[in-house]
Amino acid sequence: MHDTSVAVQRDPRQPGDNLRGSRQAKELKVVFWAATVLLGAAHAWFSRQVMWTDGVSYLDMGEAYWRGDWHMALNASWSPFYSWLLGLALLLLKPTPAWEFPVAHLVNFLVFLVAARCFHFFLNRFMAHHRLQIAAAAGSWRGLAAWAWPALGFSLFLWSSLELITLEAVTPDMCVAALVYLAGGLILAIRTGSGGWLTSFALGAALGLAYLAKVSMFPLAFIFLGVSLFSESNLRRAAPRFLLALLVFLAVAGPFLYALSKAKGRLTIGDAGKLNQAWHVNGTEPYIHWQGQPPSSGVPRHPTRKIFDKPAIYEFASPIGGTYPPLYDPSYWYEGLTPYFLWKEQLAVLWSHLRLYGGLFFRSQAALVACISMLFFLGQRRRLVLQDIAGQWALLIPALAALGMYSLVHVEGRYIGPFLVLLWMGLLASVRLPRSPESRRLSRGATVIAVFFIAYSIAGSTRQVLEQDRYAYAGTALRMAGGLSRLGVRPGDKVASIGLGLDAAWARLARTQVIAEIPPKNGRDFWEADASVQSRVFQIFASLGAKVIVAQPPPYVSTAGWQRLANTKYHAYRLSR
Repeated sequence: MHDTSVAVQRDPRQPGDNLRGSRQAKELKVVFWAATVLLGAAHAWFSRQVMWTDGVSYLDMGEAYWRGDWHMALNASWSPFYSWLLGLALLLLKPTPAWEFPVAHLVNFLVFLVAARCFHFFLNRFMAHHRLQIAAAAGSWRGLAAWAWPALGFSLFLWSSLELITLEAVTPDMCVAALVYLAGGLILAIRTGSGGWLTSFALGAALGLAYLAKVSMFPLAFIFLGVSLFSESNLRRAAPRFLLALLVFLAVAGPFLYALSKAKGRLTIGDAGKLNQAWHVNGTEPYIHWQGQPPSSGVPRHPTRKIFDKPAIYEFASPIGGTYPPLYDPSYWYEGLTPYFLWKEQLAVLWSHLRLYGGLFFRSQAALVACISMLFFLGQRRRLVLQDIAGQWALLIPALAALGMYSLVHVEGRYIGPFLVLLWMGLLASVRLPRSPESRRLSRGATVIAVFFIAYSIAGSTRQVLEQDRYAYAGTALRMAGGLSRLGVRPGDKVASIGLGLDAAWARLARTQVIAEIPPKNGRDFWEADASVQSRVFQIFASLGAKVIVAQPPPYVSTAGWQRLANTKYHAYRLSR
């Protein structure tokens, strides 16, 4: 696996010269940077009022960190780094409720630009590494042309960032992508022999920040570190630098790991993995209101409190803070959970994710698969294809490790976006073509076709973003908050909900806290109950301190006594204590 033929080479040019190998590559770099800025700005702006409940929790966390409320801020479900960025933006800009979500998307846009710069850094090192590999082959074989790498690379980056991760999602996944690209570029710098002590220091810091952005990066950090160790030709020289990277990683990750373990009373890197295993593999009641189902899942130590049976009412005013406490820190409400392993369940989940990967490769990226396959076939090295692919192990091992890890539990496009880019770049780098005019024309045609179809896919997703009708719901939370204000609801008030579940963006903008609810699956029990039961529900919510109930009444029920919130489909019922 260790390729000394590359490591012993030295790139005589400076790193900044890597994209200057041809006039076409330089021009393409400018074009793709312009496209990156314009497309990113469009996606961020047209989704500026979109907010997921994950994002509400990160905003709550960010404020808690920056006001010094460490007890509330420390969270075993959501990692801190992204919340620090959001909290800092809120602290500096002090937006009104109308501008709070746009500020969060401004942060997303800036992180996206940083991710693009990190990818550019990765691409520079990738091209230098590829040149050395081709030179080391010392035969009649060549790889793709220099101009193909910025064209393919930036196309893949934009596809991954705008379609899989998206700027709509107020989540830390774009932060993770930036740090993955940075780590990949640093490893390639080590591979080409241009890395030194500072490179190893930066690698450890990048991986430490990646863990602080998302807990799943903790095990993957050791994959990256292991790859870095074997990326130098001399293990004796590589070992001290590997140790430096490891120590820096632990220095960056350690304080949060220590504080979290101390708060939980047990050694933990975070509970996101345990929760996802239970939710997506074991069939445990997901996200909210776990009461011990199924019996094999464990015994809840402090679940949300079920205080009425039909319709089911859950109360959760304390001790967890946040706009919507059940999802602010699920690790607290799921304390006592015991995930377990069953072959049948695990294989079913694995199979479903392999099918998802198959659809991603052979439907979403079918053109790219076809073009790479054609290039391998035309390369006349069919017997050596596996050897050529194995030569890209420094990129493929982290990518496959991440895809494999997520496939065992839960897969979403935003989780795997940067690792798919590493995978594609590794596969493309393994293409070997004969040095002939025919192969040059064929590789040029294949590259243009692949870039065209990737661009076509990006254009489709951008068109959807620009169609504001798709985001007609996006301003709903703001209108709901305004409607609640007109009903006399003030910041700091307690509210209840019926059937809204994880949708808490409106409560965040109204500066209220949801303290009790009837979950969506039980909402029908309320609307179809007789007047006496509904009156009893109102009394319970009022006794808990809720000022209003917010709900989306079904069209077949009377809304007498309910007041519509602005021009939305949601209504509020003012409670009398």
